[in-house]
Amino acid sequence: MRDEAPRDPRELLCRTCRARITHEDHRIEVNGAHEHTFVNPGGFMHRIGCFASATHLGQLGRPETAFSWFPGFSWQVVVCKTCRTHLGWIYRCADDRFTGLLLDELVSGP
Repeated sequence: MRDEAPRDPRELLCRTCRARITHEDHRIEVNGAHEHTFVNPGGFMHRIGCFASATHLGQLGRPETAFSWFPGFSWQVVVCKTCRTHLGWIYRCADDRFTGLLLDELVSGP
């Protein structure tokens, strides 16, 4: 059995597989708020939180600019590298980037 370091209760984990994704210390505000609710062109509502740093994410497809919820930013879908659950989007604009994570797909550690 492998010993793991104790988990911090402020870590945010993938709801499906409990992989470490980010930490509450990485919360940021974009356009004046950390949390945003958006409806995509398909009519699905998403509640996301903005984070300066997130790990254990795989990127799908190519960056897109159409229908960006953050004007001037391209977006790209991100999934958990372990279970492939859709966890949100990475947003990029020139020298700026952040990750918008689906808050309903995250749980607090440990």
